[in-house]
Amino acid sequence: MNRPTGFFEQPFWTVLGLLVVCAGPLILLAGIGGYVPEDDKTAVVVTGLIWIPLTVVVLLLAIVGTVRDQRVWRDLDTAGVRVMGEVTSAQHVSCGEDDRCTRIRMLVTVPGRPPFTTSHLIAGEEIIEVGTSILVDVHPTRDLFRLVADPSR
Repeated sequence: MNRPTGFFEQPFWTVLGLLVVCAGPLILLAGIGGYVPEDDKTAVVVTGLIWIPLTVVVLLLAIVGTVRDQRVWRDLDTAGVRVMGEVTSAQHVSCGEDDRCTRIRMLVTVPGRPPFTTSHLIAGEEIIEVGTSILVDVHPTRDLFRLVADPSR
């Protein structure tokens, strides 16, 4: 399993964020620069001034979310414990218009912590039998975990 995609690596959210980020300054520039009729100038400038704080909020959310995701991934890399999770159920489900996935439920037992169950979607209709063991990286004290894609690492 690769590291989770950061906010800025997701095309839809990146485009939407850029539109919101650019809207306030562009509206303000249009109002101040004389690109709108004189009757509407005050309204356009006020709208631009209102949109600029929204721009700052969107940027902060994107940056804080990306930094948090990277920190969580680093925590698993440095303190993670590799354990075996046992598949308790597997079923084929739809995960798009024409795509099929396999939803697995697993029981994960971590030394010194109560066991927990988790559910994952795996792309494709893989045949995963109940009772199969899958490697999982688990943080020993926090509720962080991920499936291991490459067992050699």
